Amino acid sequence: MGTALLVLSLTSPNAESDELVAVQATSPATSAGKTVSVSCPSGTKVVGTGASVTGQRTTITRVRPSADLAAVEVTAVEHGAGTVQPWTVTVRANCAPGEYTLVSKSGTKNAEAACSGAQKVLGVAGETEGGHFTKMAPRNNLQGGLVEASGNVDVTAHAICGTRPGLVLRGGSSTVVMTKTASKSVACQGDEQVVSAGGAVAGAIIDDVVPAGYGATVTGEAADAQGQAIRWSITPYVVCSQ
Repeated sequence: MGTALLVLSLTSPNAESDELVAVQATSPATSAGKTVSVSCPSGTKVVGTGASVTGQRTTITRVRPSADLAAVEVTAVEHGAGTVQPWTVTVRANCAPGEYTLVSKSGTKNAEAACSGAQKVLGVAGETEGGHFTKMAPRNNLQGGLVEASGNVDVTAHAICGTRPGLVLRGGSSTVVMTKTASKSVACQGDEQVVSAGGAVAGAIIDDVVPAGYGATVTGEAADAQGQAIRWSITPYVVCSQ
């Protein structure tokens, strides 16, 4: 079975030319690490990304926009004891017409990619080699994107920079949880459109970061060496525009 592709219109009946369109693709269900990609419709570029997995002990390790912002590629792997059950990974791209710039920066454990001049960060993506994401989110002033990982591993932050009307960052409030897995969402307001998603965890790892519906959702997981739930926190972010 091949990759499943879905195109989701985020426009209203009176949508203008800069309205967003969401596209997503889901991999076949197998019990192995996998990569899946999706391309924006002709005449549009990636402004926001998303990635999610199904199954236990699975997580994303790479969300990589193409250099020309025509597509997004996501890689996910099993971690810990893994799983014998089949699972899938889904990649999502929010696409819009216009001129946008991809800025990338690499580091150890964390990296920050900064936008220049009057440009603001529309979306943040990242990659980690041998670790797990603990943060993938815009800076509070929307001047760049931050990516952090567990352990002293190589990470790369990708910031999609540009301009859109009424750009604003919402979320940033942490919630403490005591379960092995948890999800937290934040919504845009009024007639704002969802541009991109971000998230952070403390004492855990990120499984999913997804822009969907009227907002964005981040999912994380945490457990001690015996597999028991521990205390950790989770923070969602969403970039919105008019």
